[in-house]
Amino acid sequence: MKRTVYIYTGLLVAWVICSHDVLAHHASAGLYEPDGRAIVRGRVESLQWRNPHVRFSLSVINEQGIAETWEIEAGSVNTLERIGVDAALLAVGNVVEASGSPGRNARPIMFADTIVSSDGQASALNVAASERYSIENSGRSTAEDLFRVWVPFQLPQTGAGKTEFPLTAAAQAARAAWDPATDPALRCIPPGMPAAMDNPYPIEFEDSGDMIILRLEEWDGVRSIHMNADGTDASPQPMPMGYSTGRWDGQTLVVETSQISYPYLDDLGTPQSAASRIIERFEIDRDAGLLTWDAQVVDPENLAAPVTFQIAWEYIPGNVIKPFNCTLPASD
Repeated sequence: MKRTVYIYTGLLVAWVICSHDVLAHHASAGLYEPDGRAIVRGRVESLQWRNPHVRFSLSVINEQGIAETWEIEAGSVNTLERIGVDAALLAVGNVVEASGSPGRNARPIMFADTIVSSDGQASALNVAASERYSIENSGRSTAEDLFRVWVPFQLPQTGAGKTEFPLTAAAQAARAAWDPATDPALRCIPPGMPAAMDNPYPIEFEDSGDMIILRLEEWDGVRSIHMNADGTDASPQPMPMGYSTGRWDGQTLVVETSQISYPYLDDLGTPQSAASRIIERFEIDRDAGLLTWDAQVVDPENLAAPVTFQIAWEYIPGNVIKPFNCTLPASD
C-alpha cells in the first residue's frame, strides 16, 4: 500500500469540474490551499457520512515509508447522492485515491474533489451546480411563476470566498482576527442573512397568501416574507434570517430585510451589525429561463459602501428539496 504523496501548486486536473461550493462555501476554506493540489492513496480507516460535509480518514504511507493519517473532507451528503456517489465507495477498508486541495502549512488534510477506487473508477465529489442538477433531469424548462423549486445556475461573483468588500477599518480588523475554526457551520449552526442565500442547493418558493415561504435546502432553512404591510409586526424581534417584508413590482418580488441578528456577512468572518439592511429583487428572466436575485446590503458600521450579491437559478422539473439534517460527529 506504499504510495508517494504528491503536493503541487497551480496545476488543476482537467477531469475535475470546478465548483463554487468546493472551498468557498464554508469557512473551512481557510484550512486548505485553494491553488494547491494533493494526491494521496490509502485505506479508508473511518467515515462520517453526514452533513454539512462528508469526512473520512485514509491511512497513507508517505515517501519516507512512514504511515500517516490524512483527514479528508468532501461535499455534503446531498451533493454526493445527487451525483450518484454513495457511502459504499468509502466503506472502511476500501483502498482509494483522493485528490484535491491540501491543508495549509503542510498539514495532512484535504478538501477532496475526486476519488479513484481500487478498480480505477473515478468519481467526482464536487461538480458545478448546473451540471449536478442536469444529471438527473432532461433539461431546463420555462417557468411562468416564482412558486416552484429552483436549482443553482450561477453563484455569486461577490460573496463568500471574495475579499473585495469595502470594509471599514473596524471591520477589517475583525475579519483579520477571525479564526476559521470558529465557523458556526462546523457546529451545525445555520447561517443567517445574507449568507444563507449563498449556497449551492435548491430553493423553493411557496405562496401562503399574506406570506411567501422561501425554503432553502441547505440547513433546512426557512424564510418568511410578509406580503401584507398592514399586518407586519410593530416591533419584530431580531433573528438570524431577519424580518422580511415583500411587495410586487410588476412580476418582480422585492424584499426588504432588517433586524438581522446573524453576526457575519459571509462565511469568512466578515462582521455584520444589527444595523444591516438588505433589499432583494427576485425576477424571472423568461428568455433565459432563469430566476435572478440581486441583493444590496447596507451596513454603515462595517461597509464603507453598499455590497451587491447576484445569484441565478434555473427551473428543471423533477427537483425537490431534500432534508439536510446537519449532524455533529459523536466526538463533538
